[in-house]
Amino acid sequence: MAYPSYAPVRQQRRRRWLLGILIALIIVSIVVFAVRRRSDARGVADYLAVAQEVAADQAVEADALETMLVTITDIQRPEVMRSLEELRLGSEEAAEKLAGASVPTAAGEAHGYLVAAVKSWGSALGILDDAIILILDEPGEAGGTDRLRDSFDYLRIGDLAYSQFLEAVEGLDDSIPVGDIEVVAFTGEDRAMEYDADIVTLRLTSVYKLGELHDVSVTAITEPEPLGERNNVPVVPHSDRFVVQAVVANQGNEPEQQVSVDLQLIPTGGAEPQVSVKQTVANLAPGQAKTLVFDTLELTPGGLYELIVSTGVDKDDDPENDAWRMVFYRNDNA
Repeated sequence: MAYPSYAPVRQQRRRRWLLGILIALIIVSIVVFAVRRRSDARGVADYLAVAQEVAADQAVEADALETMLVTITDIQRPEVMRSLEELRLGSEEAAEKLAGASVPTAAGEAHGYLVAAVKSWGSALGILDDAIILILDEPGEAGGTDRLRDSFDYLRIGDLAYSQFLEAVEGLDDSIPVGDIEVVAFTGEDRAMEYDADIVTLRLTSVYKLGELHDVSVTAITEPEPLGERNNVPVVPHSDRFVVQAVVANQGNEPEQQVSVDLQLIPTGGAEPQVSVKQTVANLAPGQAKTLVFDTLELTPGGLYELIVSTGVDKDDDPENDAWRMVFYRNDNA
């Protein structure tokens, strides 16, 4: 699918807008992050060591984000969300490292650009999380793509600020030792496809498994288990206790809270009352399963019962696996 390119006038306006945001970020960064007066070469070298560490971390983040966007149609939604969270936390750690750095006067300009870059990348990752969730959960809304475009713009602003940081470092006094500082670029000509908001939106909306999927299931086993049959109906042998172990599993891609599991023991004929017991699983992560034990059940020898264990959540996409049933006799040989 081809997408229309920006008209030249719109491109010029966009570049001016990006440049305006960049300048504002640099000014704010220099004002907020007060430069401590240490002008000696040793102080600059110490600061550059911190900057180099931050740059190396951000280079790893840039590669990780590119990998996620390239493979986004091949991975599950929880992994996408987890990757975004890790990227966001990494950006916050980089900002904290810079905030704690001692900045000599000579490195003030470079520091301003680096802070602007890290802040812009961090803003981009925060918006990206919201944008992807909006696209996946509300595919009919245009707001997700707009948020995605904003996120990619902030990445480009950060890349521009970082290139200015590298130039400022190159302009430091020749007597100051400058090590190999990573070249960081989240976006670029070689990554144009990965950071095209329309293309990424199309990828996201074309993969069903990335959409919000709610699905819990339940199965059960009894203790003792049925042994033999009577008239094609399983027979549970006599024992001192009758226990039901229910296994509830989250087969969707969203975490579920307060998942209710209901057990019904329904006698057929006789004067026995129906038994209903409920237990609740507080949290059930995607792919997680938990076993619940129902051990307060009593059976009458020779009785015929229907056992039903059921669960479910709002908007469950597969209600057919929400219940487990068994009809059985209790052995009358006590």
